[in-house]
Amino acid sequence: MSDDQASVQSIWERLTFSAGKKKDKNNDTLTASAVERQTENSRKGGTIWEAVRKADQASMERLVTQDPENVDQRGPVGECPVHMLFLYGTEIHLNMARYLVTNFPHTITQIYNQSEYYGEMVLHIAIIKRNATMVEWLLGDKHNREYREQQLTAAACGSFFQVGRPCYYGETPLAFACCTNQWNIVEILLKYGASMDAMDSNGNNVLHLLVIHKLPKMYTKVKQRWLEIQADENFSSDEENAEKAVAKKNKVIPLWKRLNKNGFTPLTLAAKLGQIEMFSFLLEERKITQWSFGPVACVLYPLDQVDLEINQEEDDDKPDSALEIIVQSAHVELIMHPRIIDLVSKKWERFARRIFFRRFLVTFLYLLIFLLTTILDQSRIETTEGTGDDTVVVKVEPAEMVTQVVCTIGRLFVLAGAIWKGKSEYNEMNSLGIKKYFQTTGSGLLENCLACLFCVSIYIINILRAFDMEAQSAVLAIAAIVGWGYMLFFVMAFRLTGPFVVMIYEMLFNDVLRFFIIYAVFLAGFSQAFFVLFNNNGFGGFLLSVKQSFLGMLGDFDLDAYTQTNYSYVSVVLLIIYIIVVTILLLNLLIAMMGDTYGNVIEGATQIWHLERARIVFAIENEMSTEERNLDTNKYWTNIDGERYLQVEEVDDASFLHDDTEEEDANDDDSKQDDCKKRLDSQTAEI
Repeated sequence: MSDDQASVQSIWERLTFSAGKKKDKNNDTLTASAVERQTENSRKGGTIWEAVRKADQASMERLVTQDPENVDQRGPVGECPVHMLFLYGTEIHLNMARYLVTNFPHTITQIYNQSEYYGEMVLHIAIIKRNATMVEWLLGDKHNREYREQQLTAAACGSFFQVGRPCYYGETPLAFACCTNQWNIVEILLKYGASMDAMDSNGNNVLHLLVIHKLPKMYTKVKQRWLEIQADENFSSDEENAEKAVAKKNKVIPLWKRLNKNGFTPLTLAAKLGQIEMFSFLLEERKITQWSFGPVACVLYPLDQVDLEINQEEDDDKPDSALEIIVQSAHVELIMHPRIIDLVSKKWERFARRIFFRRFLVTFLYLLIFLLTTILDQSRIETTEGTGDDTVVVKVEPAEMVTQVVCTIGRLFVLAGAIWKGKSEYNEMNSLGIKKYFQTTGSGLLENCLACLFCVSIYIINILRAFDMEAQSAVLAIAAIVGWGYMLFFVMAFRLTGPFVVMIYEMLFNDVLRFFIIYAVFLAGFSQAFFVLFNNNGFGGFLLSVKQSFLGMLGDFDLDAYTQTNYSYVSVVLLIIYIIVVTILLLNLLIAMMGDTYGNVIEGATQIWHLERARIVFAIENEMSTEERNLDTNKYWTNIDGERYLQVEEVDDASFLHDDTEEEDANDDDSKQDDCKKRLDSQTAEI
């Protein structure tokens, strides 16, 4: 295949790919139609599109000389001839593009004007084509200087470049170069004044985009260059401006701490996306080594962005921390990162374990009192006659006065406990917001939902009791189940029992739910069939048929009843089919699904336990006030210059026992990397 044919094929693939990814069927038709029209246009004789496709420079020059408006023609997807020349990208096509730009300078700033590729310029295309020579020419040629700023700030924001699409490269040329891992072109763009602080329409800066595209080396280079630019801008040799420069420096928010429109920094964005490699890289590149001895090193990890702010409840606009995002998104790979495990373990040791077991004992004693109160509430003196099966209750009297007094005290205690717990949950809900309160997952969501439901049930019981309404017994029964179900929150913290609670949850809301959705179809069909065959009466008869069908699934059926219908053979055949399909097939399928769930949960039991413990720690921390968090007994961090750090000891036997002869072979490269790292660390500290 020739270069021209290959270029045509790549353009066709680009356009048809975008057509195939449309969400709306009408948009599919429109885009595909535009692609077809573009193909037809390129083959119409005597047009500039044909001259472009065939790389016929003489014909193109003749056409634009005869009618200069030919350079402004628009194709079906909003393209101009100069765009197609860059897309084809052969040497001949690029020479033709130089001719157009030189003779018609405005073409350098022409953009696609249709929604699919809106805003794209030839500079974007040159970057995607990895053509550094053309990028240099577009920005550096003396004839193009007046259009330099317009090129550098152009935003390719069409639907082809939106979030979730393969070509989401951040809209600006600099972001395009970074996301396509072309540092040589980045250098060119920065040389001509491209801004590293630019954001796209989603609020993502260059570092956010590099996280999305998983480019750690480019991340390091961009961060280093940003620090160098800041150093040049903020430190002036002019004494008169020195104070202003320092003031400006102190107000600059580092590029890696800036939030996008969703409130994520590059680090928290990596946590949100579940990118274990980028998340680990971002954690490691921030660490500070205090000292090392052999394979052991004392290391400090900054807790900003990673952990909750101490005064989180005082500012509802605080962005989510990485730990919070990991817990809410259930990223088990990230929760197993050694530093995240260290952070959760320190929280557990310093305050969470003490609070957890204290809360466990209080809750258990509270539920025992609730149980005792319920028993005393239904205690009465019964007078009976007869013995054995002939025993009959002839008289019922209220319990003794002491029992009634104890029962009343127990009711008040239960109500007081529900009010106290309800107030605690309200404060947490008010601190986090209702949406975030119920967005938690796992043990955190279980604790929040059961606590709210139990408190509301106790309130309703006391209201109904005040009006002497019988419905209080039904609500009390629900409250008893919810109350003791709350103990599952504590069970999930233990490695021995936690995975089994998760297993029950997975089986109920996945396996059993799917089973009952399918079973409901068979139950409705066979219930109606047996309703007709047994000639039952009305809705009551249909419900009786449903009951019989359900019991038949469990093997509890009377075969004689089916043989006594008017159509006994049909009834028996349908019963046999029902037993085979439902009792044998579906029930065994349910058992098989539960077996798979059991295997999957047990296989990841350690990860599940770490995740659930992190959720429990997070739930406990959310209920603590700022004063409680700042207590010395609850302190799990190290303060350095007003910043919080996690201090850990790392052991790296592999590096310590590394062969020195192999290290000498790469000594030059390592020294360069060390110098780069030291320079980056020092500049980071200054920022």
